[in-house]
Amino acid sequence: MNATHPTPAARFIARYGVQRLSKWSRRDRSRIHAWTWPKSRGGTGGVIPHAVRDPIITGARDDLNEEIAFSDFEPREGESYLSECGVAQEPQP
Repeated sequence: MNATHPTPAARFIARYGVQRLSKWSRRDRSRIHAWTWPKSRGGTGGVIPHAVRDPIITGARDDLNEEIAFSDFEPREGESYLSECGVAQEPQP
């Protein structure tokens, strides 16, 4: 997790944990961690892949009785995605 430049992926990992996100998304825990890596390291640059958003929403609802909206996957104030070299960049409108 990048404390200097928080990302949506780092926020989800802090809130739900790697183990739970791995279960919900049916991805290996190493891939969950990779969401916080820059693309140059094989990560997603702080983006939670679109393919796993529905399963995460369903998992949170079923396991925790918690509602997650698609908008929750976008950067919040003070968050951004990572550029190719791992430096934060402003989200595109």
